[in-house]
Amino acid sequence: MSYSPTKQNNSLFAKRLWGSFNIVFWLSLITLFVLKVVVFQQVTVVGASMEPNYFTNETLLVNQIDRNLRRGQVVAAYENKAIAKDADYFTRFRATFLLKRVIGLPGEEIELLGSKVIIYNSQFPDGAIFNEDYVGSEVKFNEDRTGYYYPRTKIPENEYFLMGDNRANSSDSRVAKYGPFPDYSIFGQESVRFWPLQRLDFFDLPNYQPTGLTDELKNQLLQAEIKFKNTLR
Repeated sequence: MSYSPTKQNNSLFAKRLWGSFNIVFWLSLITLFVLKVVVFQQVTVVGASMEPNYFTNETLLVNQIDRNLRRGQVVAAYENKAIAKDADYFTRFRATFLLKRVIGLPGEEIELLGSKVIIYNSQFPDGAIFNEDYVGSEVKFNEDRTGYYYPRTKIPENEYFLMGDNRANSSDSRVAKYGPFPDYSIFGQESVRFWPLQRLDFFDLPNYQPTGLTDELKNQLLQAEIKFKNTLR
């Protein structure tokens, strides 16, 4: 009878390799399952409110654990705040979500004139324009042409002012029905768009470059405010 140590060692190595592969495979599967259940949630875009940046049937992963919400972040928020307040793990499967962008932060004041977003806070007590490169040029043109005005409004603590990128086709915090969204109503923030594959993209915060208000713009805001108040009489 012949005996081959080399063949026996190779067989033992193969068994150990296969065993290690099985361990890695199952650990990876369990890790992905935990991430899917606990951290990430799949969200499908419906409607045109976030065009030209997000389109219907695109699929995103939102991080439901990270609560560090910053200006420019795209989030999924519960449409019904009452449902959000008492939400549990299973609520997400029957709730409707709105995909919007964080524009105003808790405690700030916000004012809109045409396509201009003016933010008032401790850093900019006299106001600053936050230029939004993600808003399409046609959308900006139409907003400026119509002279849309949203009066200077205080955002309550622990609430966020959300808006769609496609401003003329978005129901968001500008609408009395919604107003600012409490932090508990924000389900999660986008981490990655993974479908369709040609649109695969990891989310990056916008690079805002706020600028101060000119005297001309201050005058325009004053006139817009007076006109707005007259419409309420």
